[in-house]
Amino acid sequence: MKKTCKKRPVVALIGRPNVGKSTLFNRLAGTKNALVDRTPGLTRDRRYAPIDLEDTELELIDTAGLSASADPDALKEQVQEQTRRAIEEADCLCLLFDGRSGLQPEDIDMVELARKSFKPWLAVINKVESENLKANALEFYETGVADFTLISAKTGRGLPELTGKLGNMCKSLRYAKDDQVSFPDEEETPSIKVCLIGRPNVGKSSIMNRLVGQKRMVVSDIPGTTRDSIDCLFEREGLSDIIFVDTAGIRKRSRVRERVEKFSVIKAIESIRTSDICICVFDASEGITEQDRRLVGYTREYSKGCITVFNKWDLVKDDSKLRKVLNQEAKFLKKMVPYAPHINVSAATGRNINKIFLLIDQVYRDYTFQESTGRLNRILKQALLRRNPPVTKGHFLKIYYVTQIGTKPPVLAFFANYPRLFPMHYRRFLENFFRQELDIPGTPIKILLRER
Repeated sequence: MKKTCKKRPVVALIGRPNVGKSTLFNRLAGTKNALVDRTPGLTRDRRYAPIDLEDTELELIDTAGLSASADPDALKEQVQEQTRRAIEEADCLCLLFDGRSGLQPEDIDMVELARKSFKPWLAVINKVESENLKANALEFYETGVADFTLISAKTGRGLPELTGKLGNMCKSLRYAKDDQVSFPDEEETPSIKVCLIGRPNVGKSSIMNRLVGQKRMVVSDIPGTTRDSIDCLFEREGLSDIIFVDTAGIRKRSRVRERVEKFSVIKAIESIRTSDICICVFDASEGITEQDRRLVGYTREYSKGCITVFNKWDLVKDDSKLRKVLNQEAKFLKKMVPYAPHINVSAATGRNINKIFLLIDQVYRDYTFQESTGRLNRILKQALLRRNPPVTKGHFLKIYYVTQIGTKPPVLAFFANYPRLFPMHYRRFLENFFRQELDIPGTPIKILLRER
């Protein structure tokens, strides 16, 4: 069940496309999570980050540009709806203007929108990197705003003044005592980081919207709608919170031509590397392609928990021949990632979506599994009775003992006489045997062989 408590004050960054909202977001959050490029309209979804100022805590929202002229008409309304939702959700606003391009008609509309919201707000002119550019700020007084903060998000110029004003604005807000709830301490209650990956237009964003219960992601049948990796915290009473990460669709490298898309693919692969569990989403109406198998290979390469999902099952449920083919392909996936549970869903109808939560908890339990050295060595004896290490290059290979040295996933270190000579098929045997005996079917196991 999702918690409905209010957290720290929420500040939304709003402005035209390409005024530097994502750059400022990264600067204030102290990360490089938001994708930044000179391409207008790059940000399409809302991105959140907790910000700790000197004596104030707040939550910052990065939004899409209010005039998304760079987007197709089919997406323009959805993109701007994300911004409107952020404004409604925010307690106060930070209006960002472009000091290089000067005052634009959309800037005047933005000021009017802020006034109609009846929420506290700051006016900030970005891209003022030098004293010479300060003169350009004079024309912004035509908006009727009396006070502007001049900054450069790129260089950090003026940031101390801005953070001071943000802190004072947030302090002026009055919150009930019960509303002041801090974010969960990751060391005490670690969140499960779950990454949704797949080719463009397989329905990753639709599934995420279903999982979190609100339209957090822009959804369209236009491939490549999601350009960045977007985090969304989903809080659960009595259970570990989940950080869902929706990634850009990953295509074959030969088809990735646009500069922005190349950045998106890099961010998606980085999200896989830093996640706990990857949900690999496939389009049931198209089956599993070579690129899908490559994506599954990324999860195996980085030793991540994995759940395979056929989306759009409502389109194939009445086609018995296609279902039979899909079941065969699912069995093939099981050979690639024998620890990955599989489920058929429909984001359009909601079929089986809630069952994904059960799979996440099961996989995470196995992914964080720990066992004593004594039991591991008893299992090792059983494994050696079942299959002795082979004779390789004239050497009789021996394993003396095993111990667990890590989790996420479980890492088992085997001490042997000639660790470099152990063939891959015997390593796979050890992994499968220990997974079965430890009753942790939902996780990969890292096998390390070391010399005693």
